[in-house]
Amino acid sequence: MLKKLVTMILVVAFVSLIAINAAEARSRYRHSWGGAGIALGAFALGIITHEALSNRQPEVIYAPPPPPPYYPPRAEYIPGHWELTREWVPGTWERVWVPEYYDRNGRLMGGHYEDRQTPGYYEERRVWVEGYYRR
Repeated sequence: MLKKLVTMILVVAFVSLIAINAAEARSRYRHSWGGAGIALGAFALGIITHEALSNRQPEVIYAPPPPPPYYPPRAEYIPGHWELTREWVPGTWERVWVPEYYDRNGRLMGGHYEDRQTPGYYEERRVWVEGYYRR
């Protein structure tokens, strides 16, 4: 603001020093166009200095944004639950006594031992899974 005021005072003083001539008894309109030119020049100079001083952009200072806040991870408790699991139960062999009998042809078959196998199979069982803390 102070620079603007000082500049305007200097411009007015300079223009007034040039515009003021010694008083002479001459024609009344002799220097009228000269005065108008000086006035237009002073006006143009005032506009130029005003534009030069007022259009300066403020200095831009870059400040990076602050980092996001850090929250440590909370331990989350996963409760216990039942799960269905599919387990293979292997087959078994067992030795069985077969008493005597008659076959289709009518012959008597004596008693004997036979090895019998039961096949393996899948069985679904419910298993309890304990709860735990997850990070």
